Amino acid sequence: MQDRALIAIDMDGTLLDTEADDRLRPREIAALEAVRAAGHIVAICTGRNRQSLDSLLDRSGWHPPDLPKVLLNGAVVDGGAGFGSLAEQVIDREVIARLVALLREFHTVPMIYATEADGGTLLHERGETNPVLARYLAHRRERVGAITDVDDLQDQLPALALEVGTIDLEAVIQPLTAAIRAELSDRVRVINTRSLLGGGRYFWAEVYHRSCSKGAGVLLLAEALDMAPGRIIAMGDNYNDLDMFAVAAVSVAVSGGPRDVQAAADRVAAPLAEFGTAVVLEEIAAGRFDLPAPRDEESA
Repeated sequence: MQDRALIAIDMDGTLLDTEADDRLRPREIAALEAVRAAGHIVAICTGRNRQSLDSLLDRSGWHPPDLPKVLLNGAVVDGGAGFGSLAEQVIDREVIARLVALLREFHTVPMIYATEADGGTLLHERGETNPVLARYLAHRRERVGAITDVDDLQDQLPALALEVGTIDLEAVIQPLTAAIRAELSDRVRVINTRSLLGGGRYFWAEVYHRSCSKGAGVLLLAEALDMAPGRIIAMGDNYNDLDMFAVAAVSVAVSGGPRDVQAAADRVAAPLAEFGTAVVLEEIAAGRFDLPAPRDEESA
């Protein structure tokens, strides 16, 4: 198919309103399937880990075995059936220990996401936390599982992890992020996104191997799937999607996210409540979306 494209699409805030829904709606599922039926490749590119995303897709009744996935903002890249795991980037115990200590210094609750070999378990310390993080943990426990409460994370550190992170007020997250970057920028990357819980006042600080990003994950997928970068369409709503926008030929932001994310996109779709993402996907499936020209046409 000459106009075949890779649609790299975020989940939370783009396909799913986590304030209102815990599964994909029928219209979004139908639009995703229509895009695939038209010969394009759909890849889910999310900050969720595999256990969380798979639980959501299974609950939604839509989980194609050949679905490519960029997980944990690029820490894990999976090409789907026929390709399998393409990348898993980890941080080691020394860095994990220092990150846990730094989060404690800023009086926030650290979480550790284990590697896929260790079941992708989420480890966190028992104790009092802010209401948004408590809500996230309760939802994770109910809907996903793979969560372990410990008394002291420093006594339970894994040898390797995919992520260390937390959710807290922006006033906590900003100086915490600055401190991590000042000390560990040669080893890790911190990604901040606005939480979809808590009325926009709470943010994630998620720390990964320094090479991780959704953009790098999408490019790795494109190479494995034999798709030229000029055929990538990226759809997202939050700060962690900006790297994906940067490598895409066309980027689409969904209304409702931060304004500077919308400003960075080539197009802004209507809000999720108005099925903005589904409308764009339906346009792609019907051939009404302005796709970038294939490379042979560009050079002709």
